[in-house]
Amino acid sequence: MESSISGRLKWFFIICLFGAMAVALIGGIATFDEAPPYPAKVVSEKGDLIFDKDDILLGQASYQEYGLMDLGSVWGHGTYRGPDFSAEALHNIGLSMREFYAKKNFNSDYEKLGTAEKSAVDGLMLADIKTNRYDAASETLTLTEAQIYALEEVRKYYDELFDKGDPQKVIYAGTVKIAEKRQALADFFYWTAWCAGTNRPGSELTYTNNWPPDAMVGNTPAEQAVTWTVASVLAFIGLLGLIAFVFHRYGFAGSERHDLEMSTQLAEAPISPSQIKVAKYFLVVVALFLLQTLAGGFMAHSTVNPETFYGMDSVKEIIPYNWAKTWHLQLAVFWIATAWVGSAIYFAPIIGGKEPKLQGLLVDLLFVAVIIVAVGSLIGEVVGLKGGLGGSAWFWLGHQGWEYLELGRLWQILLLVGLILWLIIVARAVKKHLTAGADKWDLPNFYVYSAIGIVGFWCFGMFYDPKTNLTIADFWRWWTVHTWVEGMFEFFAAAAMAFVAVRTGMATKKAALRAGYLTASLALATGIIGVGHHYYYFGMPTFWMALGGVLSAMEPVPILLLLGEAWQRSNTLRKAGPDFPYRWPLKFFIAAGIWNFVGAGIMGFAITTPIVNYYEHSTYLTVSHGHTAFFGTYGMLAIGLLLFAYRGIVQKKAWDAKANLLKVSFWGLNIGLATMFVLTLLPVGFWQLQASFTKGLWYARSPEFYSNPMVQAVGEFRILPDSIIIVLGAIPLVLFMVTTITKLKPVTVKENQEITFTEGKNIKG
Repeated sequence: MESSISGRLKWFFIICLFGAMAVALIGGIATFDEAPPYPAKVVSEKGDLIFDKDDILLGQASYQEYGLMDLGSVWGHGTYRGPDFSAEALHNIGLSMREFYAKKNFNSDYEKLGTAEKSAVDGLMLADIKTNRYDAASETLTLTEAQIYALEEVRKYYDELFDKGDPQKVIYAGTVKIAEKRQALADFFYWTAWCAGTNRPGSELTYTNNWPPDAMVGNTPAEQAVTWTVASVLAFIGLLGLIAFVFHRYGFAGSERHDLEMSTQLAEAPISPSQIKVAKYFLVVVALFLLQTLAGGFMAHSTVNPETFYGMDSVKEIIPYNWAKTWHLQLAVFWIATAWVGSAIYFAPIIGGKEPKLQGLLVDLLFVAVIIVAVGSLIGEVVGLKGGLGGSAWFWLGHQGWEYLELGRLWQILLLVGLILWLIIVARAVKKHLTAGADKWDLPNFYVYSAIGIVGFWCFGMFYDPKTNLTIADFWRWWTVHTWVEGMFEFFAAAAMAFVAVRTGMATKKAALRAGYLTASLALATGIIGVGHHYYYFGMPTFWMALGGVLSAMEPVPILLLLGEAWQRSNTLRKAGPDFPYRWPLKFFIAAGIWNFVGAGIMGFAITTPIVNYYEHSTYLTVSHGHTAFFGTYGMLAIGLLLFAYRGIVQKKAWDAKANLLKVSFWGLNIGLATMFVLTLLPVGFWQLQASFTKGLWYARSPEFYSNPMVQAVGEFRILPDSIIIVLGAIPLVLFMVTTITKLKPVTVKENQEITFTEGKNIKG
């Protein structure tokens, strides 16, 4: 059987996928060897024990148990409204050590010293911070008298912060009720500050490559950051030119076409028992989406009004910031993933040509699993971060402690089981395309491979536990958070778009597959290795600046190809006329392509170059990237897939009668997101970038920064885009689903019966 794609493209795809994984894993092996050490003992110069590894690990576990990654960050990873605890601790350590030496050597406060005396004190402080006194043979870290004094000050500071709270840092009284855990937290933050300020053995760079920026403690950019920034720009331009040549020279662009008859036949095709059951999935999707937007609005209000919620002071203590942040992230993952799962279930019988036996029962079982995981994990996260789970229960049932992977390990495992069941449901429907003799590179196979990738890469999020080295744990976390999203999600998106283009008559199968495989190959190669831009400053070796910087810079190239496809679909949509049945799903697909270009392309390229990332890391510029790339791209795509599938199961009359709700939702979501991005997130991000450059990240993340009148004014304005997204975007979408859910088409396809067009034509691969 002749394949739809060439042998060269097949090999290109295989090399991009497995070659990129090999490079990233080899880099991981070196990373594990060079991860910052956990001292078995931390002692004074006299040999007295101060704290040990168990104290650091207890502090790390407490950081995770109480969801503090959603109240702040460590080494720049976490939420961006509260403090970066490592940057804050390092700066406070420097201040305390200056005071220690000022009083010891000059019997005076530091600020009262003359210029020469201040220089002398600064020199002593810097020498103490930069000198690495860790002995690897005995696993012992020795602290000077000044460092011990600073440690005690750090302990006092965090004991008070997590006991009495500081609403200006969105940390409220009783966040951590157990004194032992508060001290362990302080010791953990001290250790992260030591890693950020102390040079690696044999190097002039710290374990975090001189991050965070803070000139007072001697943290300035590494020269490698400049070198690899230049290299990354050259790599982007070079690959862009090469792919533009290949794309047009070898005819990957295809040609514009539209077959209205195919679109109509698909929209009006008879439906099967499993297809009708995805309607309840979509109801859950829009409900979770609405709840997620409300949580986002609550967070935005807390950013500028951390002490009260429209005069109700107790609300912020009942619903602390990390509760809202946790749900905002988890709900986003849940509703987007559920939309993709539901749409894939709808597509499966169409691709396979028939309804497998008991397919509907499996779809119902999966739905129950989805509800159990969603509800169980959301409740468990809140109970956990409020300290309601003892022992190791917090890790299994509560808040696991990692941003985007907050759900407890049990829910994480159950979600994996659900994904495997989803993969089985899809695969059994298209199994004839997976048998011997079938074209293994055909459209159904491409779609199944992308689903396998989504299931497989979710597993990397389970390669660590509370006692895993922080650097190693985060290495694996980003394999899920970034590679799963920017690699496998783009793979799935390319497959889904190829399917949609072929089934609606907008592209031939050959053209769609060739463009899809090329786009997926580039996305996998750049996304899997490009994950390294998250590793620059998290205790990873310097070589990640080269790998992450150069490959991350190339990530916009496949995005530009997707933008070109979005433009082509836009032209097709205009020519198709008002009778095109998939007008609104396609509009959401086009929006996803445009936001992908803005969020992952423009913003992604801008903030991942090493020298820019050094100063912007952990600021609102990253938030700008996150909202436009995640919600703008995958959120719009998820809604588009939902509507594409829903159009096939709802009656045409009902769809047409409520189509204006989709129009309002489409423009509400896109105008709201654009307003939020341009007028709120970007300005704050640029101000934080400037603050980080001039004063240090500790200041850019401080209450002093957020109380700046300009930041406050922009924060108050945020109510406008948030309201547009909620009132004109999410609510009309919910209303559309609620008012049409009772107008579904009757099920006319039985188990093992072939699915046909209304005119009797089989839907072939």
